[in-house]
Amino acid sequence: MLRTIPRLTDLCINNSYKRSYSTNINDLYEGLVNKNRISLSKSITLVESTRPEDRKKSRELISKCLSNKHAKKSRRLGFTGTPGVGKSTFIEAFGKTLVDRGHKLAVLAVDPSSSRSGGSILGDKTRMPYLSVHENAFVRPSPNRGSMGGVSKNTLETIVLCEAAGYDTCFVETVGVGQSEFIVSEMVDM
Repeated sequence: MLRTIPRLTDLCINNSYKRSYSTNINDLYEGLVNKNRISLSKSITLVESTRPEDRKKSRELISKCLSNKHAKKSRRLGFTGTPGVGKSTFIEAFGKTLVDRGHKLAVLAVDPSSSRSGGSILGDKTRMPYLSVHENAFVRPSPNRGSMGGVSKNTLETIVLCEAAGYDTCFVETVGVGQSEFIVSEMVDM
């Protein structure tokens, strides 16, 4: 006799993990300027979406963020190099120093895309255990979805969202394919 395996929703009391957060642009924007990490995550997901209705909302949200006179531009640093050279290890060590001194750090780790789902493989986040849980750090893996230049096509928009959420330093870690990763230089200060 076959036993049915319970679904995750059956195991969670009141399905509390399924909290619904608004994707209303005004709500997301208010959440961003109030430094709400959930709003930042939802905003990045919106920006990364390829659905036409989400693209329209995304443009509206980015426009609101760019028109905010109180938002400060962050220090933007790009990290590139061949796979295994130590980009994530360096970011973890340097980032630890910054957050321990009170800086708010956003790490945008552009990962190769899964050929199965199209999503990020998430390898870089596992190499940053300290930053992944620190209250002054936000680590977001993003799929490159085949974009050339080592970054995703939404990396610059994601930087704008992180700045709106109050992060004073943004690190962009490229996929790690080497010489072709020049596009990141147009998005960062160094």
